[in-house]
Order: sequence, then structure tokens, then C-alpha cells
Amino acid sequence: MIELKNNISRFFKNILFNIMRKRKEVFPKILSIEFTSACNAKCIMCPQPDMERKKENMSPEILDKIIQSCKGKPLKKINLFWMGDSTVDKKMIEKIRIIRKELPKVKLYLSTNAQLLGEERSRILLDEDLLDVINFDIDGLTKSTFEGIRVRLDFDVVTTNVKYFLNYKKSLNKTKPETRVTIIDMKPTKDEVAEFVEYWSPLADKVDINHYNTWGGTQDELNYDDSHKDSKHQDKLKESQNEKFDFACTHPWEEMVIGADGRVGLCCLDHELSEQVGDVKSHTLQQIWQGEIINEYRSKQLKLDYHSIGSCKDCNAHTYQKNKLWARLQKA
Repeated sequence: MIELKNNISRFFKNILFNIMRKRKEVFPKILSIEFTSACNAKCIMCPQPDMERKKENMSPEILDKIIQSCKGKPLKKINLFWMGDSTVDKKMIEKIRIIRKELPKVKLYLSTNAQLLGEERSRILLDEDLLDVINFDIDGLTKSTFEGIRVRLDFDVVTTNVKYFLNYKKSLNKTKPETRVTIIDMKPTKDEVAEFVEYWSPLADKVDINHYNTWGGTQDELNYDDSHKDSKHQDKLKESQNEKFDFACTHPWEEMVIGADGRVGLCCLDHELSEQVGDVKSHTLQQIWQGEIINEYRSKQLKLDYHSIGSCKDCNAHTYQKNKLWARLQKA
């Protein structure tokens, strides 16, 4: 009887998973557009500074091809960034204006280190309602911690810029964009996380504590065992660090990442575009999303053949996906 119930459960899980899968394969729900692959920081947890890809800005022609491919499609959200910081691109505002005009129903998200987000840019973004969400990455409550992590950035400049944006939005009495401030919970920040949340919570709409990831195993492991927490927490952390994917990753079914040169990657963590699945200069986004190359990668992941995918074999993204419905439906 127990075996019969398990078989029935598995049967309905398979049906639901296949329905979800087919819907996701129509068109990406999320698009990440790399306005620039350059960055003004050299953060200790990021592979961008050592990236072999050319540091360049996306051309107007490539951006236009992307926009035209999105019209009439069920796209929900565009991340206006990827490996570089979009504020490095002097034409950032112009590009956001174009996207907002051409795709008015799509939510636009910007994440930035805020070093180059001066008062003029902040006023334009707010006055013209160009964004739905803006995220400020501030890894550290103190100047010494922050500047030890976000190398090349000035703590005072960053916090001044962020506070100007938050205060100007408040003066306009606007609800958008939603403002978020984030910190990565890792070894260098672990003693400041709680105070960081306490400090920024009254100022921003939301404060996020982000999980540290190793970018497909390319970065040093900065997760930690917290001796101030109980043994169950420590056991859980050790277990998560030793785990591997036992389900197909959500990324190739939900998000499309487009580099500044128009090449399309398998995943937002594939910073070198090693697993290229297409190029917007020669194909539409839908052709790429439903193409043979990406479907071959999906097939490998469904078979848990991660070792044959260079950018996936050492990835720890399963730690923040494993409790999602997508993952649970694939497990027995």
C-alpha cells in the first residue's frame, strides 16, 4: 500500500513538473542584460576582476535586437546588469530610457555598488520613474570591512550616494522604485550582519542577507561555521557544503543572460560564457531559448550529468534552490 501511494505521488509530481517545464521553455521569465562587462571595483568574492572576457559596453544595435525579440513575449523582469556595474557605462540612463519606453510592462531591476551613482543620475532615475527595483550592494557596516571586501571603492562615497537616493525618493513621496540594501553573509562580514540589518532597515524598503556562492567553484569558499549558533546549524552548513545537485537547476529554465557582446550564456554564474548557448546578433531570443544547444544542456541536467558541464560541476547554487517547488517535484 505504501509503495502504491508513493507511485501515485510520483506520477502526479511528474505531471506537474512537466507542465511547469513546458511553460518555462516558451520564453525566459527573467532576462539579464550586461550593459557593460567592466566594473570599477575589485571585490574579493567576485570573479569579474580576473575575467578573461573583453571589458566592453553593449552597443545600441545589440540592445535593439534584444528589445525587438522581447516584444509581445511573456517576459516578467529585466536585470539591467550582469558581471559589470552598469553605472560604469556612461550611456546607462539612455539605455534604461529606451527599454522602459519599448517594454513598459516589464519590471526593471538595477543592482549597483553605487560608487558612480551620483546625484544627477539618482534624480533622473527617480524623476522619470525608470526603475521598479534598485539594489545597493554594501558588504560591510564599517569602512574597514567594506573597503577590505569591495576593493577600489570608497565607503564614504558609496554610503553618501545611497543615502542621497533614499532621501530624494522620500522627498518625492514615491513608492517606486523599491529600494534594497544587501550584504553577503560570509566570513569577512559575519560579525556585522545583524548590526548592518539594524542600521539600514529604517532607511531602505528592504534589507537582504544574501547567501555566498562560489561562482561555479571558481572562488574561495567563504561560508563559515558559526560557533555562536547551535550544533544543528553547524551540521546543516557542513551538509550543504558537501551536497551536490540532485535535481535540474532552475537557471536554464528561468533566466537568460546576455553578455555585452551579444553572446548568451547558460547561466548567470557562467561569467566567462564558457557554456554559450547562442548569440543575439544571429538569432532571436526565442530561437535561442528553444534551440538545440540549450536543450542539450537541459537534458544533461535532468539526467544529473553535471560533471560534463564545466561551469556546473562545482556549482553550489543548489543550496538556495533545493527547497523550491521546482526542485521538490523532481525528487522521489
